[in-house]
Amino acid sequence: MQLISLPASPFAARARIAVRAKGLDVEIVPPPSGWPHDRRFRDISPTGRVPVLILDDGVAVWESAVILELLEELFPQARPLLPAGVLERARTRQLVRVADLYLMPPMVALATPQSPTENRRLLDQLADALAMLDDLLEDGPYAVGGSLSHADCAIAPALLAARVTGGRFGIDPIEALPRVEAYARAVIRDEHVVEALLEMEEGIRRLVPRR
Repeated sequence: MQLISLPASPFAARARIAVRAKGLDVEIVPPPSGWPHDRRFRDISPTGRVPVLILDDGVAVWESAVILELLEELFPQARPLLPAGVLERARTRQLVRVADLYLMPPMVALATPQSPTENRRLLDQLADALAMLDDLLEDGPYAVGGSLSHADCAIAPALLAARVTGGRFGIDPIEALPRVEAYARAVIRDEHVVEALLEMEEGIRRLVPRR
């Protein structure tokens, strides 16, 4: 199997965390030259985005949340990244949705030039999403249930992206949120999380033009 991934992408980072935490034999490769407009890449990723998981039979699966769920079903013998309890599994999936629907959209929008008014609106939207997360996170090094889960795969890269986004506007959007701040410090004790976040940081540095 192959995982088409980019170091800087928070969505690809969550898939890398899962692959490594589960100990899977998956080759992590960059997208082909010319993506996301390359026709061949669009054939396997209609959105033109990463990550994409290529199965051994050539089937391509895209959307990071779907990839995480698929890995659980394909490899039930590997380390589980969904809790055993029904409610904890629901909370895990809920936090993935919070990342996808509320945390990431304003950051994606802020990655392109906006008017000052729109910047302020999007930063307020991000602040609201982070405040929601502060209410949802459990105390402890992981988001749900005391062990690494899909929630951490999604939330930890999103928080790094939030800090990078806020830094462009001279703010730290999570420093005033005690549970989020504590979680961001604690979760990097996990070797698979910290590896993916270091890759993100290096990938982001490469994207920033040198002055």
